[in-house]
Amino acid sequence: MRMMKNLFGDDSLTDDKYIALGMLGSDKAAASAYLAATLESATPELRHLYSGFCTAITQSHETLTALAIERGWYSAYGEPKTTLKEVVHDSMKVTQPHA
Repeated sequence: MRMMKNLFGDDSLTDDKYIALGMLGSDKAAASAYLAATLESATPELRHLYSGFCTAITQSHETLTALAIERGWYSAYGEPKTTLKEVVHDSMKVTQPHA
């Protein structure tokens, strides 16, 4: 992680929080894709296969969400204004050049 800090700086989006949040987003997309594939499958075998993948991803997402809430990276029941301020702050990190 030290190399990442040297490359991107101390205030970068490469820490555990942003990696976990990125993984949560990826899990959501994958679960949606597998659910759609499950519903569109022509054979019971494919439905079972895709349904199993969807279940596994959902369980992974649940575990990662619990970790993110425990560590304070994700506020599931937070104040909307606070959440918006955090999103704006993180967006500024991305849009402003790192000097």
